[in-house]
Amino acid sequence: MNFDTVKKMQEENQSITQNYGFANNSFDFGIALLDSHIKDVLKTCEASYSQVALASLTTFGFVLAHAGMKKTSLYFLDLSNSGTGKSHNMTLQVNLLLNGIIKIQEKSQQAYDNESELKRFNNIHRGKITVPALNQCIKSVSSQFVIIDELGMLMARNDEIIDEITKLYGVETTSLSVTKSEAPSSQYILPVQFSFIGATTLTYLGGSKALHKHLGGGFINRAFLAYNTILKSPQEITSIYKDNLDYDKSNQVALKIYYFAKNFKSKLIFTKASEDELLSFKREIQTIRIKYNEIGSELGSFYTRIEQNTHIVINILHLLKCYEKGSLDDEIGVEITTLAINFIKNIVFVELDKLINYLNDGELLEREEKQKAKIVQFVETYRIKHNKMPKIRDVAMKTRLSKSQILELIKDYLEIVPCETTLRYCQNISKGF
Repeated sequence: MNFDTVKKMQEENQSITQNYGFANNSFDFGIALLDSHIKDVLKTCEASYSQVALASLTTFGFVLAHAGMKKTSLYFLDLSNSGTGKSHNMTLQVNLLLNGIIKIQEKSQQAYDNESELKRFNNIHRGKITVPALNQCIKSVSSQFVIIDELGMLMARNDEIIDEITKLYGVETTSLSVTKSEAPSSQYILPVQFSFIGATTLTYLGGSKALHKHLGGGFINRAFLAYNTILKSPQEITSIYKDNLDYDKSNQVALKIYYFAKNFKSKLIFTKASEDELLSFKREIQTIRIKYNEIGSELGSFYTRIEQNTHIVINILHLLKCYEKGSLDDEIGVEITTLAINFIKNIVFVELDKLINYLNDGELLEREEKQKAKIVQFVETYRIKHNKMPKIRDVAMKTRLSKSQILELIKDYLEIVPCETTLRYCQNISKGF
């Protein structure tokens, strides 16, 4: 691999979004129920702010979609490393916001006694679900939410549910599968609002090659993405996580939001100022995509559906703000639009930059630089202590790297003396030897 070329590519890509170099620590929505919910989850699990905030928006969006609101269904993929709270985050979202809806749907299922037709009223699915089962659920309830942990294993074996999830993104109607014994009819074209959360490590997904494949295929770029690779240091662990959350109270709030939104019959509209703000952001996104295209990179595909997802976030934030104020308003002001765009720039773009860095072998380059620094430091210390240069075997024993790995890392700094195994500085390096 030509690491110089990769590094150059990485630097070019970083320059594209350098204006969005915000610290990915937290974000203040100014919506008390949303901000407090995110803080509660953060206090209870290892997940980062981006992981929790994106999962929270997706879950609140489903609650609104289940109430009949249009364009509030999001996709979220958590590609963070193991040990970063992916599964716990998803569990908390369900337990805090969806248990009330689950109970309502269970009661509807129990009350249904028509033996001539099978109806499935469950619309929150955790884990593996088949396409026929999902279609049966859509026939009964238009709003559906699928949550899959260890998603990479399904993607690796090309499970048909992945294609179905890809197909259902952003659509308002879907054409259900027809068996050979059935005649196609309009009853198989049904309304749907589909929300999705998936989690997997990049290792399970299949690494950068698989990520590129699904990015090109459209599955990856449909979703908001989180990529947390940082484990807390021992010094940061100051207490054991305690679950003091009030699940009943939180679910009551979620149900109040649900019933509040059910009374909202108007179509949301943007003010002229909001439209202008969103149009300006759309131009910014297009500038980023063009710059990636100019350097011959397909990574601009990460930004393909940013505008659509931003629009959905605006709808979610507007409706939550309406609930907080206690009054329904069909007009979305510029304040909410600006808030959503700032969230995308502060949180979403930072996560994309980390994934782009990964795909450009940025992590590998950083690791190589650290290894090279250790070799250089060892050689310097050895030369001073022994008044001679070490053999390559000495470096290999110190670093546990192979001879070929060492020579690749130090090719612009050190070389082997011809017909020997002793190292020496390259001719363009002046060290007095």
